[in-house]
Amino acid sequence: MKAAQTLLSAGLYTSSLLGTQILLMDKWLWSAASTHALGLIIFVLADTALLAGMWKETGFATIGAALTSIVQLAAMLSDVAIGQPSGVSASTFRIYLLADTAFISLLATQVVIIALATATLTIPLAHSHGLTLSKFKNHQTDKIGSRGRR
Repeated sequence: MKAAQTLLSAGLYTSSLLGTQILLMDKWLWSAASTHALGLIIFVLADTALLAGMWKETGFATIGAALTSIVQLAAMLSDVAIGQPSGVSASTFRIYLLADTAFISLLATQVVIIALATATLTIPLAHSHGLTLSKFKNHQTDKIGSRGRR
């Protein structure tokens, strides 16, 4: 469980750093889409707060990380699909975003955070029901072994 907590913390840290990098380096974001920049500030602050909370209230922070990343992923995908600022064509804005390495990295980081948070939340549930990978492997080995004996 500690490893999952550490990996999720690394994901939140990465998301916060990438968001900060975009805010500091992307001058066009501020001039053409300042509302998008303000939204990104909120996500960076949320990631930072969840990162701090990860070491005190792990369960709450894990759920918060999953929900925040789902909302951020949806916002970023909607930016690609329909989020162009006024005066900018949709195709120009889409090409701009999809060519931006920091944007794509932040987008991928949200997917990773969602996966890690989901795993972190479901592992204890699986263990409470007696489900483990070793039992699954032993079950598969037993099936294969019994086929070979026929």
